[in-house]
Formats: sequence, structure tokens, C-alpha cells
Amino acid sequence: MSKILGRTVVAEMAGEQRSGDDGAGTTVPIPRWAEPGTAVTPVTAETVLPPGLTEGLRAVAGGDAASLDSVFLAAHLRVVCALTSQQGLRTAFVPSDGAAAPHTVAANGVLDGSWRELMAQVERPNQWPEGPGGAAGPPYECVLDLSSGDSADSGDSGDSGDSGGSANSGGSAQHRDSSALWVGVGVRAGRVTIRARSRLDVMTGEHLTRITGYHVRALELLAADPDAPVGEGELLSEDERLFQLEAVAGAQEPWDGRLFVERFEERVRQHPDAVAASHRGRSWTYGTLNACANRIAHALLSDGLDAEDVVAVVMERGLEWAAATLGVLKAGGCYLPVQPDFPAARIAAQLDTADCRFVLGSGAHPDAEAAGGSARRTLDAVSLCGPGASGAAGADTAGNPGLALAPGRLAYIYFTSGSTGTPKGVMCEHAGLLNHLLMKVEDLGIGAGETVAQTAVQSLDISLWQLIAPLLTGGSTRIVDTEVLLDVDRFVAELAESRAGVVQLVPSYFDALISALERHPRDLGALRVVSVTGEELKLEPVRRWFACQPHIKLVNAYGATELSDDTMHEILDRAPDRAFVTLGRMRRNVRGYVLDERGRLAPLGATGEIVFSGVAVGRGYANDPERTREAFVPDPFRPGQRMYRTGDFGRWLPGARLQFLGRRDQQVKIRGFRIETGEIDNRLLAVDGVKDAAVVATTGNGRHKILAAFLVGTGRVADHSVCEALAGHLPDYMIPAYYHWLEALPLTENGKVDRKALVGLADTLGHADGPTVAPTTFTEQRLAVAWAEALNAPLQGIGRADDFFALGGTSLSAAWLVVKLDRLVSLSQIIAHPVLSELAAAVDAGPYPVRTLLRPLATAPAWRAAPAGVLVCFPGAGGNAVNFLALARELAPSGIDVHAVELPGHDFVPGPRTLLEVAEVARLVEQELGRLRAAPLLLWGQGEGAAPALALARLLEGGPLAPRRVLVGAGLPGGLAGLRERMDRARAMSDKEVTETLLREGAYVEFDGLKPERARLLGPAYRHDIRSAGDFLLAARQRPADHRIATGIDVVVPAEAPGTPDAPRRDRVADWRFLSDEVELCELPSPGAHFLRTRAADAAAAVTAALSLPAPSSP
Repeated sequence: MSKILGRTVVAEMAGEQRSGDDGAGTTVPIPRWAEPGTAVTPVTAETVLPPGLTEGLRAVAGGDAASLDSVFLAAHLRVVCALTSQQGLRTAFVPSDGAAAPHTVAANGVLDGSWRELMAQVERPNQWPEGPGGAAGPPYECVLDLSSGDSADSGDSGDSGDSGGSANSGGSAQHRDSSALWVGVGVRAGRVTIRARSRLDVMTGEHLTRITGYHVRALELLAADPDAPVGEGELLSEDERLFQLEAVAGAQEPWDGRLFVERFEERVRQHPDAVAASHRGRSWTYGTLNACANRIAHALLSDGLDAEDVVAVVMERGLEWAAATLGVLKAGGCYLPVQPDFPAARIAAQLDTADCRFVLGSGAHPDAEAAGGSARRTLDAVSLCGPGASGAAGADTAGNPGLALAPGRLAYIYFTSGSTGTPKGVMCEHAGLLNHLLMKVEDLGIGAGETVAQTAVQSLDISLWQLIAPLLTGGSTRIVDTEVLLDVDRFVAELAESRAGVVQLVPSYFDALISALERHPRDLGALRVVSVTGEELKLEPVRRWFACQPHIKLVNAYGATELSDDTMHEILDRAPDRAFVTLGRMRRNVRGYVLDERGRLAPLGATGEIVFSGVAVGRGYANDPERTREAFVPDPFRPGQRMYRTGDFGRWLPGARLQFLGRRDQQVKIRGFRIETGEIDNRLLAVDGVKDAAVVATTGNGRHKILAAFLVGTGRVADHSVCEALAGHLPDYMIPAYYHWLEALPLTENGKVDRKALVGLADTLGHADGPTVAPTTFTEQRLAVAWAEALNAPLQGIGRADDFFALGGTSLSAAWLVVKLDRLVSLSQIIAHPVLSELAAAVDAGPYPVRTLLRPLATAPAWRAAPAGVLVCFPGAGGNAVNFLALARELAPSGIDVHAVELPGHDFVPGPRTLLEVAEVARLVEQELGRLRAAPLLLWGQGEGAAPALALARLLEGGPLAPRRVLVGAGLPGGLAGLRERMDRARAMSDKEVTETLLREGAYVEFDGLKPERARLLGPAYRHDIRSAGDFLLAARQRPADHRIATGIDVVVPAEAPGTPDAPRRDRVADWRFLSDEVELCELPSPGAHFLRTRAADAAAAVTAALSLPAPSSP
């Protein structure tokens, strides 16, 4: 266990941090078993050894006093090992021979050998080094004292009762009084007695009695077979076993035979017109929601859905998503939530792993590419809900399916990160689902008419109870968009306006909410309870919460996806007296154990693995028998029951509460998502140029965990290239924020990657890749302090040229930053000016800066008198300036300034939106060009961006800024001949289809990864760009003389795949000859439609080649 737990966890058991090294020689704290605030009062316990046992021990020692000391010392070490969960430890020992000074005993691998081997190991302990107090030395946590037969007789009155004490009796008394645990073994009235002493602030008298019992049991095991392994045999008494198996379990509530679906349908019959769910400005009654869900259920059944068939719901959160979720459960299928914005490869892996047969989506579902040709039935849930929303459903499809569901039937699958690189699909059953829903209803007090805020994304298991738990009581769910959560002020307003009584948040967002309320106290409406889950809840935010919201309760929720969600709640109406927040108690029908490394019940107060048994335990991992066998094991205490090993470490506290102490493996939680860092490691190893990799989670000097990657390779690969490689397979919360390159990964003595060393290294390195220029102005310094907190980065590592998002900033940390700075900056300003110095300049310029279109992406070094050239880039339909970042990085060494156009209405910030026509864009950019450094000018138009690039070229010709060349990137899909078809197709596309197209084409790169929530912002821009560019080019086709340019045009395209005929190449050139006499084809050496990202070096070569061409003559 010591190899697993590590030093910090052990110290936390004692409620304090102590110095020392791991392993033998470490002073191991004795776990405390006391309520906080208990008086520092001595407490004692005494046990007399049975006569037969005494004789057996003497026989083992062979009548030798020194050997008998080793017998008692070996048993004592076995007990201390069990109490501290450590095999390598050091304790104080006062021998029976009257030595002048105490001795130390340093033992390693206590449980590995036999009793006889352990006795031989400790037969010659070392003298205790002198300390400031003289020979007595410093106090130890734990002392075994064999120095006097009656040394413990004095009780609480000092040493006056000692008889026949040794020369060291004074020192012995000192250590007896100052140690957390003192154990004395001696002879009283001719019988061997074990007496223990402690203080009530360390442990109770009952617990001290247990410890003396552990000593007796250890001596019994030793006497019975000195050659037996020390680690065999239990120390716990039958009373303690019974207490751990029964008394700490949750209340056992009988099941009345009804599952969720039946209970929900009863509520529908009782009040069909009550509001069941609402989202934005829409709301559905129980009757409407039930009718829509029934129609979806009947559609699935008529399509051949069998019991436990997996149905993927690939939809954004909304009322139709709610109906689809209920429809799957009603049809007896297995609900599989899928976030549409996940990488296609990850979606495909989830659907394949789950053997998914059906997909519910909205319109053209986003799995078309990910399905990879698999035979899956696809249904449009939105259209199925259409008639039901108005109550016009037919009786044949709106009625309840009436299927009989068994408690053991599969209800849902949620995917969590997997250490092998493959996500794990957790299967849970209807009985566990219902038990958890009822737990939430009972503990959070959800009643009729109560509103629960549904805040979690659908891929998190907590999203399910937030959606359907209130439907058991006649309450309602309020679906809150993620973009509302990003603006804490909007979220607070949403809570108040919706009259939500219950909300659940992850700790990082909870902290941002507290900060907002501390700065601007506000009424939270009907809010009664805030549940916090997903990560460890620290004491500091709890204290801050009750300081500003003393009447709103907190519930610290703990569980696992494999346990049908939460299994424990700590319900708080004030800040706890302890130095930490406990996990609370076991809830209804839940049994939990704390097991030692051999799978036995650990002593009360000792650290062990937290495991659960009972109805909450899921079925296992979908199509993954090996990992299922590792985590889902038979319950040794209740035959026929499943038990789930969480991999979390904790210990029991008085009052049947649990303290969380850490993870056994490499699993961490980031922003509420459970992550196996091994999965990211494996993805990194698949990146070209990466030979070895390890990812760790660190908080640095900040408040939230972030991921840092350590890489080994033959040469450094650009961080953005690594990010892009990962983004094709992993969601945004699994992309590391920092990348550090090492010659080799540090290893432990047993040859494994030393992740503890990497965490320390990550904290030391921060994010710096080179020299940091410190902030200079007051505003820069103020922003840097806030950035350091938001990014969990060392303040000294934040420089003027640093980019907030490049340092690991997310939409959540940006929202937190807005709150932290008390609206000094806005979210849109952070996005528009992510570089520290630029953001500071924007703040200093005032709240209403003039909006410009050009964004500088690369600037030639200051030592150049002038840049080698200036490149101005226009993005394609729906794109933005970020599309050209990779190209700008490649061109930076060439001394070329790169600017990209950020069109109004193309960012992802809600608010007034003005979409400009081609001619107006060209005119505004022309005005801004005068502020750029003079140098040969090139224009790049990607896709539809060719239209404003050509319009600008015509405006500039004949003047001092006439461009050298216009580069048309990728041409136009379908060519000019297909313009009208492309315009018609875009006009008919929904916002959701636009987002899917942009992601597939790689045309839109978002900082925050919240692609679905931005769909309604991007859709109009995309359709506008295609229509505006189409109108311009069709007009140019009809009236060429009004649009022709003297500037040459280079059509930059990727290489065609082998076997492609030459005709498309010739067509791409011919498409543009009506606008210029000089049109050349620039074919890149490699294929790939997304060459701006994947072949940026090739595109950069096309730019430098164009720059070398002579300037055109005037028309």
C-alpha cells in the first residue's frame, strides 16, 4: 500500500502534513479518530493477554528476553502497518533491558515476509538520536514501551505510580504523554498486560480499545504460526466487522416494483398540464413531453428495436433531446448519449464499442461520417416531436408503449476515458437508475412544482438525473445552455428567472459563481440547494459560500459512473469544523467498504480503497470483459452481489463518514470529466515525431486542475501540430494545456514513469517555451495576476506576448477571468485580443474601441527595416482569422507580416451582428491597409474569401499599394458553374448542418470547443458568405469589364489523388480567366483538402514564390 498511497495521502490521514521521506525511516502519522474540537484529554485502554497466549509467545521467543522484545515489536509493527496503510515505517521503541535511551525501529516490507523474518529484522534496533531535549530526543507519533512491568500503572497522574522503573523511566513517561499513540507491554499481577494511551483529540477511548485488540490478535497470529506470512490473517474483531458491514451502510429501502418509466407515466396521468421541461423560451407540459417520447418509442419499436438494443441520441440539449431520452427508456432500449461536437473518430469508436443499432438525431445526424458504413437505423427525433408538441398526436403513437421493464434490464451506457486509448462504455441498469433518482429526490428535497436546473452536457452521467429526477415528483427541469453558463451573470439571472430550486455544478464553476456573488451580491430567487460534484470539493469555497449565501444548503456528491452516478452525499447547512469536506454517508440501498491491499476490511480510520456493493453497481463495460473483470468483482462479504472498485482511496471517520484521499491510478477529473491520462498518452504516441509521452494533471499555484504533456522525440514537433493530431480523436477537455519536451522521461526505481516528478516539473516549468518579457504597464500587471489564477500558471511565467488560449485558457477560465476582473474585460474582448499586451491596450483604450477587420497573426522581427512582404488573408464561408494561424507561423521566419480578416458577425459572441457585403469588406480593408508597414502586398482568398480579395485588388490597382498577386486557396467547390447550386444548398441548410459542414471542412477553429452552442451564430454568417460571394462572382461573370484586374491570380490547390483526370485541374484555372489574363495553377506537392492546417509549409512556399514575381503593370 505504501507504494500506492505516497507520502502526502498518509499525512492527510492525520489531518496534517509532516516532512520526511517515503519508505523505511519515515515517521508515519497515526490516523486520527476523533471529532473536531475535542478537548486535549488523556485517554487509556487496557487488555490482558490470555494465559495460554502468554505461554505461546514465550515458547516462540525461546525464553530469551531480547527475543521476547522482538515478538512484541513484530506484532506492534503489524498493527501500525494496518493503521497507517504503510509497509515501510519507523516507530519508537523502549526495550525491556533498561537502556538509557529509546531506540528506533525502521522496517520495510513489513507484510512481505514471515513473522520469524520480521522478528529477525527488528532484533537490533538503532539508538534514538539525541535531540534538543537531550537523550530523550524528539517525540514520536507512536511508541512501543517495554521498559517496565508496571509503567502504565500511573494512569493520568504522572509517574508516581511507577515501580521498578528503568533508568529511562522519565524519558518513557515523556514519550507516553507526548505521543499520539503510546503502547506499553508489561506484567501486572503476574499477567501480561497491554495498555495504550492517547488523547481524545487524537482518538476516542473506544478506538483505543480496538487498537489494543489489534495487538492481541497480531500476537495470536504470531504464536499460532511464526513461519506464516505477516500479512495473512485479519486483526478486526467480529464486532468491528459487523459494524463496517452493516452500521455504515445506507438505509435499506424496499422496492415497490415500479421503475422510473411507470412512475413518470403516473405523474403524467395526475397532472398532464403541469410544466415538465423548459428551454429558452419554450416549455412542454407532462402531457406533451410524454406524447413526444411515446411517438419516438413507437418509431423505434416499429423499426425493430429489441430489448436492450443501444440507441445513440446524437442531439443538442433541448426539449426534443429530453423526449428522445425518455423515448429510448420507454421502448426498452439502452440510452447512449453522444455529443455531436466530439471528433468523428471518437463518436465512431463509441458507437462500435456499444454495438449501437439505432441513432436518434435532429435532421441529418452527425454520425454519417463516423458510422463508417455500419448498418444503423437513423431517426429524426425532432420531426417525430413536431406534431406532439402541439398535442396533435394520433392515439396509435402517442399512447404509452406499456412494455414491462425488469429492474435488471440495461438502461443506459455512458462513456468515460480509458487508459488503453479506448473509451469505456459503462452499462447501468434500471434498478440502479431508479435508486439514484430517488436518492436525489429525497436528499435534495425535490417536490411537486420544484424546478431543477439541467446544466451538465449530455455526455456526463449527471445530466440524466438533472433531466428526469424532477419528473418523479411533479417537478420540472430547466435546460440551461452552456453559453449561458459561460457568462456567470447570465447564469445567475437564469437561476432567478426560472425559479430553480436545485442546481448542480462542478467545483471550478462553483468557485466562479462564488466570486461573482462576492463582488455583486444578488438574489438567487428560489434556489435552496447547490450540489457540487465531479471533483474534490475543498473547504475554502464552502466557507466562502456560506459567508455570502448562508441560507442555501450545499450537498457534496460523490460516486462514479459505474455506480449509477452518486452513492454518497454530505449535506451541509454551514461550513464544517474539520479541515476538509467529507464525502458524507452512504445513501439509500448503498453499501460501501474500505479495503486494504489484500481485499480485506481495513481497520476503522485506516486508508484503503473505496469499493461499493449493491443495487447501485453497474453491469460492467460494454464489450470489454477484461476491464470489467478488473473493476467489477464478486462481493466477498455478500455472495451473489457485484462489487465495484473505484480506484479511490479514503478512510472511515467517526459518524460513518468517508474522507477522500486520492486516486490509485492515473485517473483524474478535469472540469468534471473523468479522464484516464493513459488514453492521452497513447494518442500522443501516435503523433509523428513523438517517441515517448506522459500526461499529468497539475494545479500549479492555481485552483483548478489542468493537463500538462511531457514528450520525448528526435526533434520538437510544434505544439499546435500535436494539438491538431489529438483533436481528431479526443474531446477538448482531454487536450493538454502545456507541452514540454524532454530528452527522456524520469523513471522510478522500478522503471516506471515517475509521474510525481513530472507534476513537480510541470509546476516548475509552467508554460514557458523561451524568455518571457514581463508585463510593464499597470494594466498588463493587473491582467497577468488574474491570468495566473485563471490558468493555474506561475505569475513569473506570464509575459506580455503570451496568448491566453495558447496557455491553456478555456471558455470556462475566460468566464472566470471576466468575473475575477469585475467586468474590466468582456468575454468578446478576451477572444478578440488573447495576447496580454493587446488585451491591456484594449482595456486602456476604453470600453468602446473602434472595430477593425485586420488581425495581425505574424510580424517581421523589429531588426528588419521593413517586412519582406505583407500577406492579407480572407477566410472562406463561415471562417475566421484563426484559420490562417498555421500559415502565419510558417511564414514568420521569412519576415512576412501576415494579417487575416475577422469579419463582423463571424465571432462566437452573442450580440448585435452586422454582416457585410463583398464590396464593403474590400473598402474597409483598403482603409486599414494604410496603417500597415510598407512592403510588397499579396492577397489570399480562401474559397468564398476569393471574392473580397479580388474586389480589394481592383480597388488597389494603380495606387501605391497595388498587390503583387492574388492567391485563391482551394478554388470553389463545384467551380463557378456550380455557384448557384452551392448558394441554393447553403440557403436550405439548418444552423446545425452548417456547423457540421464547417467542422468537417476544417474551416472553423473555435477556442472554446462549444461548437453546437455556436451553431445559431455561425449559420447565418456561413449562408451570408456563400450568397454574397456568389452574387459578386455571378455579377463579374455577367459584366467582366467592371471586375477584371491586371494582377495575376494563382489558384492554390492540393495535389489530386492518384488516378484523377487532368480535366479538373484545367477547369480550376479556366474558372478565373474572365477576371485576369494571367492565371496560374499552383499545385501543392501533397493531397489534402485542409492544407491550411495540415500542409501549412506547402502553402507558405506558394506565398514566398508569389512574392518573388514582378509587380504587375497598371491596366
